[in-house]
Amino acid sequence: MTQNFLRFTTESLSASYIPFPRFLMEDSLADLSNDAKVLYALMLDRASISKVNGFIEADGTIRLYFTVEQAQKKLHRSRQCVTRIFRELEYSGLIYRKKQGLGKPALITLNYPSNAKLIRPKEAGENLSG
Repeated sequence: MTQNFLRFTTESLSASYIPFPRFLMEDSLADLSNDAKVLYALMLDRASISKVNGFIEADGTIRLYFTVEQAQKKLHRSRQCVTRIFRELEYSGLIYRKKQGLGKPALITLNYPSNAKLIRPKEAGENLSG
């Protein structure tokens, strides 16, 4: 099956995208697999949608559900592989999963390195070119 592609030009519409944090490319996370980095980016995208829609805990934390089955579908990986990827993210400290009980999805909290460069919202009157 062949797919048609269009040339990206100045007239092209912007593609929908998933944010990929630069800190995932730092040497401190070099041992993290690319699948784990992509899964983290997918969960970060889900968390940003939750934030916009007001799904925030009383303490200000954004928690989300991202099941093994959803990750399997998004990453095109086996259940065993996705389970390993989730464990990899947990061991690295990038996520914390709280089990909810048999048959229920784990509640996930995203973390990021304390030295990560983050984007601060622009203040009113601040020059956008920076």
